[in-house]
Amino acid sequence: MRRCIFGLLSMALGSAAPLGASDEAPGMPLRKAGLWELRTETDEGAGPRTQALTMCVGDEMERETVRISNSENRANCPKYEINKASGRTTIDASCDYGDRKVTTRTVLEGDFTTTFRAKVVSSTDGNAPKAQGGHPVNVKRTILQEGTYVSESCGELKAGEARTADGRTVTVMQ
Repeated sequence: MRRCIFGLLSMALGSAAPLGASDEAPGMPLRKAGLWELRTETDEGAGPRTQALTMCVGDEMERETVRISNSENRANCPKYEINKASGRTTIDASCDYGDRKVTTRTVLEGDFTTTFRAKVVSSTDGNAPKAQGGHPVNVKRTILQEGTYVSESCGELKAGEARTADGRTVTVMQ
């Protein structure tokens, strides 16, 4: 789940360095490479859970995440709209993953070189995969992530790695 949340946010996050024209998600901000302090709050209806991490964002990692996400969204989302207005990027998507439909609204704010804020509100409806019992699924989720740029140097962390509040190093993106 941790990788999923950071993957979801990374696809929406991201200094706007150019990607290949065919791969670019128009208007998608990219986080500046370096060390970021992240605070993520997730609520699926049972109350919010908060996690704090220090994460190393790599330039190539960030671009590749956006490229892959854009490709997957084009393949699975009949509706995938990115709009920029008043210093805010809004992404509205309706996606189909097998028997499940995911509707998402993501709002991105900040300059992505010093700070950012991302809010993702999603709804998943349909059936779980047969391997998981095929039961009906209805999940409403809100994810709020705020990031503050710390430094150009990530120290001991490699791109895609993060340090948890208790000092563990985890891989959040590959």
